[in-house]
Formats: sequence, structure tokens, C-alpha cells
Amino acid sequence: MFNPAKVSDVTLRDGQEDFVHRFLVQEDLVRLAALLDRVGFYSLDCWGGTTFYATLTEMKEDPWQRLRRLRRALANTPLQMIIRGRMLVGFKPYEPELIRRFVTRAAHFGVDIIRVYDNLNDPDNMAVAVSTGKELRKQVEATVLISQNPHITLEDYLNLAGRLVNLGADVICFNDSFGMLAPLQVGTLVAAFKRYYSQPVRLHLHDNLQTAVACYQEGVRRGAELVDTTLAALSWPYGPPPVQSLMLSLGGTRHDPQLDMDALGEATEFIDYLKEQYHYQEPALRRPDDLPGPASIPGLLKDFVREELLRRDARDRQSQAYKEAHQVWADLGYPALKGRILEIVGLQAVENILAPRRYDTLVPSLVDLLKGRYGRLHTPVSLELQQRVLGWVEGVEEELEEEAPLLHRPDLDTEEDLLTYSLFPAEAEELFYARSAGAAPPRAPRPPQPYPISISTSSLVLAHRGDEVAARLEGVGGERHGKQVLFINIHDNTEEILVQLAPGTGEAPEYLVTLHGDTYRIRVGKTFPRDEEFTPVFLTINGQVEEFLLKTGKG
Repeated sequence: MFNPAKVSDVTLRDGQEDFVHRFLVQEDLVRLAALLDRVGFYSLDCWGGTTFYATLTEMKEDPWQRLRRLRRALANTPLQMIIRGRMLVGFKPYEPELIRRFVTRAAHFGVDIIRVYDNLNDPDNMAVAVSTGKELRKQVEATVLISQNPHITLEDYLNLAGRLVNLGADVICFNDSFGMLAPLQVGTLVAAFKRYYSQPVRLHLHDNLQTAVACYQEGVRRGAELVDTTLAALSWPYGPPPVQSLMLSLGGTRHDPQLDMDALGEATEFIDYLKEQYHYQEPALRRPDDLPGPASIPGLLKDFVREELLRRDARDRQSQAYKEAHQVWADLGYPALKGRILEIVGLQAVENILAPRRYDTLVPSLVDLLKGRYGRLHTPVSLELQQRVLGWVEGVEEELEEEAPLLHRPDLDTEEDLLTYSLFPAEAEELFYARSAGAAPPRAPRPPQPYPISISTSSLVLAHRGDEVAARLEGVGGERHGKQVLFINIHDNTEEILVQLAPGTGEAPEYLVTLHGDTYRIRVGKTFPRDEEFTPVFLTINGQVEEFLLKTGKG
């Protein structure tokens, strides 16, 4: 039976970072996304994670504007984003209100699939994001990070996946960011999960040891439905494998993804053209990571330690620092080296080799980690490290920083600007200043919208797939077949809509609305007044509750 693998492209988020996050300006990003839209990918993973901060700091652009334009460029392919649980796209935990509003705003801008992971594999850190995505009727993928912890077994990963299923995850993603899994291990993990659960499985494997394609082959054969790849022109050892290699390995089999190779070729040619235009120098070819050994550490951690030593003018102690990094990692119980955890291990390792004795100087974020600020560690921490932390806290007045709240500024009149400022205040200030330089004075804060929204309003703005669609009542016609004819102008195109009050004695009146030949039974639910740009209006359409974001316009 033909069962093609569903391939997602992660090039615009997890491709060759030196190029994607520093050279791919908004115009080029949109053109490339439009080319990728023709390939036939299951989804385009192109926003969230590192891209948000990199857009602010490297590209000096508004991340939300990039998301808006990406949404407009994708006519056929679902748009996917990734967030770090309670840390969202930042580097510290945030309050639930900020998490909910960030996810809601991303959904409003047109995100279709939301992938959530946590640096410590703590389901509690993913719960708010997962539940919010489900409430917004988006596909939510929850992630199990694979670590090199010798104490974690296959049953532990399955138990974690089960907890994520219970949270409501639609898809379970197994993420091996350091490419340490062998094909047999991948196949065993997928088969074991499929034995107990019906949720689809996504594999996100990096190609550090150049075995990711073989792992994908075995995983798909054992039941995995989705895999992540990059374009060969922007693939790198620390990212997922090239889609062209996967096509070659699965081509002609019952799992052939059936992607459009001509469209892939056009996207590759465009990337080559951009590299020539920007005079981009390809980075030195990296050899695959060394095979894992008793004291080995992943290449990304080596890179981080090397840069920190250069900053401290201690490059001559590199070998010692690598060994110490492995020891710190072991002392913490081998947590998955992802994001903030990798930085903590690297920073503490450098501190240890430069101090008179190990853990004489503690990195504040390490103390936060052991005090539970980032979540729960799943394996015991070494006794020596625990004692050093306890002694450090007793000798120093240390206050654990609370979760970062949603900040407030009266001069920010859009939700996305407020969220950007709450996540990265200093970087957001630079963006706002650059954006307003030479522009007109900022507008006064928008007054609260009346409640409820009056049906007599002559102009409305409907948020749809990231676009603000202006609608205006042009006129009211006569009755046709017992239905009232309304003429609505949407983006300068006049649409004829038939509206009829449906029979019934419910709590709220129902209307039969006919548009383009399809008839919908609609009942207005609730509207919530907010001092924001949009007001949520809940409509029950054919028995399904849908949320629309509306604002009154100038009639």
C-alpha cells in the first residue's frame, strides 16, 4: 500500500544559520518561501525559536512583519512555528498570560502548526502553550528531546510521550538535536510508541554523524509519518539532512514523498543567486562529530566553549575545558543540551577551569536551574554540586527571579509590539526607534471598542490568515427566496450574501448565511471588550465554535 512520508522543510529556521539569520532579508525570505510553497511539503517550519531574536538583532527587522509576509507567500503549504515552552522564543520563563497571548497572536497571524518543546522535557513547562494551541484549534506537536543520559531508558521516553498525549498533543515529535541515535534505536522507539498510541510521529534528527537519512528510512518503515529536512544548498552538519538525500533514499518505494523536484531545483538556484549577490563566503567544511565516547561532548557545545575561552583569553586551555564541560554535564545528570542548558554547561565549565577549585564560582543561571526555575531535572544531581550550591546560597543574598510578566507601555498600540517589548525590551526599543525615525509622531492610544459591536457598523476589519481584510456594507437588496440580500465589499470586490433568520427559540438568534453557494447556520456567541486592537467574537458555525478577531473601522 502506498504510504508516502510527509516531509516538512525547516531550512528557514534550522538551515545554515550563518546565512539564514544574517543574510536572508525579508524580501528574499518571502521569494524563497513562495518557491518552497510549490514543492509539496507537508509544512514549512519557518518561524519561532532562534528566528525571532535573530530577526531583531541580526536583521534589524520586525519578527511579526516577517511572519505576516511569510503567511501571505504561502498559498498551499501550512505554516509551522516552534516555541520553547515557558520560555517561548526567549531565554527565561514567562508568565502564563504572556504565553497565551503570544500563541494567540501567532495564530492570528496565520500559524497553522505549533511545535512545543522544553529544555528539560518537563511537560508542566509545555502545558500552557499546548492547551492554548488546542483552544485555538491549531495542530499542536509536543516534543520529546533525546539526550545522552545513560540513566534514561526507552520506557522513560514512552512515559514522557504518554504524558504529552494526555496534555492533548496531536503529534509527538522525537527530537535528536545531536544526531546520536542509530537507525535501530530510531526504529525501536517509533515501533514501541506505535504499540501504545495512535498519534502521528514526527522525527526531527540532526545529521551530526551523517546517519540521519538512514534513521529516517528505518523510522518511516516502522511507522513514523512525518520527517524534517533542509535544502541541500543550506544544509549543515548541525541541522536536519538534505531533502534531496531523503528523496533519493525513499524514491521508488511505497514511502516516496512525491515532491516536485523541478520546484526544488528552482529554490536551490535562487539560493545560489542570493549567495552570489551577497558575496557570501561558505564556512569551512565541518567534518562529522566524533563518535560518542565516555567523555565526548557534542560539537555545538565545543563551539560555545571555544568562543567563551577566546573571550576570556584562555584558548590554550581548550582541551581541559572540553573535559570539564563533560563533567559538568554529568554532574547535572546529562540533561538534553538544548538552548539555555547548553549555555549553562559551557559557562560553568569555563568558570571551573579558571577558578582555584571546581564550582568555586557559580554561574547564576546554574543556581536557577538547580532551584527549579527552569523546570524539574529528571535525574539526580551530583552531591558535590548540590553542596556547593547550598553553600553559595547561604553565603550570598540570592533572590530567585520570578517569571517574566507581560510589560505595559501606553505608547504601544499593537499587540505584537507589546509582546516583542515584553520578551526583549532593549532590542525592541532599538527596533521601535529605527522604525519611527523620520516618521510622523506616534498615534494616540486607540479608545476602547464599544460592547457589543453594533451590526449597523458600516466598516469592519476581519483578521484572516495574517491579513487584515477590510469589509464594507455597500447596500441592502431585496428579498430572494425568503432571504435578505446584502452587498458586502471585501478588498474592492463586492460579494452578494444572503441572510435569513433561522427558525428556533434558542437563547441567541441563528442566521442562515449563504456565500458562494454554501449555506451556514451561524449563531453569535460572546464578544469580550478589550482595550486592544482587536475584539474576539465567537460564532457557532454549523455547530462548531470559531473565533474571529474584529475591529471597527472608520465608516
